[in-house]
Amino acid sequence: MKHNRLFPKALVVVLIPAFLLSCAPTHIPPVSATGAAWKPDRDEKALWDESRNEEKKLREKAAIYQDPLLVDYLQGVVTRLNPPGMAANTEINFRVTVLEDPTLNAFAFPTGSLYVHTGLLARAENESQLATVLGHEMTHVEDRHMLRHQRSARNRQLALMGVAVAGAVVSASEAGHAASEGHYGKAARIGVLSDIMLGLGLQLAFIAAVNGYGRELEREADEGGFTKMAEAGFDTREAPKIYKALLQDHGDPGKVEAFFFGSHPRLEERIANAQAWVTAHPAPAAVSALSADAPEPAASAGGPEDFTRRMRPVIRDDARLNIEMGRYELAEDELKRAIELMPSDAEARFQLGRLKLKKAEGEKDPAALEKLRGEAAAAFDEAIRLDPARPAPYRERGLIAYRAHDYAAACAAFRKYVELDPKADDAQSLRDYLLELQRDGHCP
Repeated sequence: MKHNRLFPKALVVVLIPAFLLSCAPTHIPPVSATGAAWKPDRDEKALWDESRNEEKKLREKAAIYQDPLLVDYLQGVVTRLNPPGMAANTEINFRVTVLEDPTLNAFAFPTGSLYVHTGLLARAENESQLATVLGHEMTHVEDRHMLRHQRSARNRQLALMGVAVAGAVVSASEAGHAASEGHYGKAARIGVLSDIMLGLGLQLAFIAAVNGYGRELEREADEGGFTKMAEAGFDTREAPKIYKALLQDHGDPGKVEAFFFGSHPRLEERIANAQAWVTAHPAPAAVSALSADAPEPAASAGGPEDFTRRMRPVIRDDARLNIEMGRYELAEDELKRAIELMPSDAEARFQLGRLKLKKAEGEKDPAALEKLRGEAAAAFDEAIRLDPARPAPYRERGLIAYRAHDYAAACAAFRKYVELDPKADDAQSLRDYLLELQRDGHCP
């Protein structure tokens, strides 16, 4: 009998090493290390299948920003950043998608799909800052971070499971022995304890492992991105600046930022790390000679002109999203930038008018309210001057005029709106306004 009770304890010695030996390695080489010869591991292929399914669901629900030339430009920056070993592989191709979302986010699937939010693009001041974001996400893919993250979590889970299962074997043996001696209550309590250890303990360990592992990989992705920038001829001194801009946008340097996607270090720490990296890796003389306000190096993907051309609509459209979210100060700053870049942009003037009206809605001071409505009217007038064929500004201009008791101007604006868009959802409402104005003698 004594010999039988020793057997489960001996089995523990065998089980724990067996579980540990089943752990997959997390120190794996990047894709670029073997280039054209690289092939994904078996569990990596399964991870890719899972990622493709998630991506499919994402694309069905997410608002994708439709600007093919912007995507072409971003692909050009990615191509410039892509190291030769990564470019040579035949399994992963980087593909950029822009999501219409004003939050500061970007993320990557292990298959090479890169997603960038309009909010993050709109904050970038130059091409090197843009390269900081893209290089970071590309490094996640190249260094197989999602696989390493998954394996690390699974290995920790397996290690704990090995202990838990071994413990369950001992528990079962003790329970059996207790039952054989007539102690059925003791046997039941031992079984419940084993279930708690295997269930709750493993779940908490998994969460702790994931949260603890993300920080290290994010730092690695930052540094990998900086290396890509330097090798491609981008100005790495811009990397800390984009992080500072994002920190300023958040307005709370003390809180943990969900910057990009996943669990990330605090932005202040990332700024310090970026500055340390730049100090340790001085830029080439051609780049160092540039002032902070100087144009991008000639080696950049498209140059400052292409960057400005492609980002201007993003900045303007991101302002529209921020207006809808009630972030009026940020929206106003973006619209000012968009108008500076393209003074003839009628859409930017229209959105500026909308912004002024939104701000007027919460204004209680009569003088301030009148001022905001006047600024809105001026913005709509400018939008009409720049694009006389667009209906929407006439509607807004007519409503402002009506509320100011300038009925003749309201009549003219409403008529033009209905003329340009007779099938608009609100066209009948405006026709009713015109009938009222005509009845009262305000419309000829």
